[in-house]
Amino acid sequence: MLAVVARRYGPAWAGVLAGFPLGSAITLYFMGFELGSDFAAEGATYTLIGLTGSLALATSYLYASRRWHRPRHVLIPATIALGAFLATVTPLQYWNANWWQNALIILALIAIASRLLRSVPDAKVALNSDNLWQRPAPAILFRAVMATISVLGITAIAHWLSPSQAGLLAAFPVSFFPTLIVLQLSYGAPVVAATVKQYPAGLVSMVIYVASVTQIYPILGLQLGTAAALLIATLYLLGYALVKFRLKRAPSSAMNSGSINQASENGAD
Repeated sequence: MLAVVARRYGPAWAGVLAGFPLGSAITLYFMGFELGSDFAAEGATYTLIGLTGSLALATSYLYASRRWHRPRHVLIPATIALGAFLATVTPLQYWNANWWQNALIILALIAIASRLLRSVPDAKVALNSDNLWQRPAPAILFRAVMATISVLGITAIAHWLSPSQAGLLAAFPVSFFPTLIVLQLSYGAPVVAATVKQYPAGLVSMVIYVASVTQIYPILGLQLGTAAALLIATLYLLGYALVKFRLKRAPSSAMNSGSINQASENGAD
């Protein structure tokens, strides 16, 4: 779905929607299903601070894909991005803070990342019927396999991990990471960069979801808690999209109004 959004509406919208809590929601849900909702809620506290690893993964992939932009080099930025994630979250297993402190820290880092990425130029998707990765079947199969392996692996080893370690791994962007690979193979590094540029704004939705899990799971349980947290995150994304749409229309409306006024003055002259 993210690849379709990037193709039809541009990489900016794909970057925003990439922050929707798909991977972390699935991972935390299965952790709660197998190990209990209290385990998942405690782990989610570390998932919040672990989202710094997702930021590190996305930004490192952006810059690495510029250096190694050819399709045959795609494993290099992918490996660098994975290394950045692991290097970021590994020491955080010893971090000891409550959920709202972690939420404030990640929101501050998101704001910093948004400012740093502001200069990244937007890019248009160029369609090429000869590109294998622009065809739905291989792209969807690759993303599905990658996401499935990630979720199964994280939830499987969670049985041998502490809640802090499992929660940090739950922050891994299981849907966004393979999407970056497919975008590079399909459209090139500029589209990857334009997508990552909007990723921090979408990641706020993930922060809202995970923070909600820490508080709602112990009260509503796994099923209702997941539904409620997803609803809250969805409302944020809808609100963000509405505000962004209106801000985008405002300059064009002002320009049209100015043109009409100018035309009226010319007519009066």
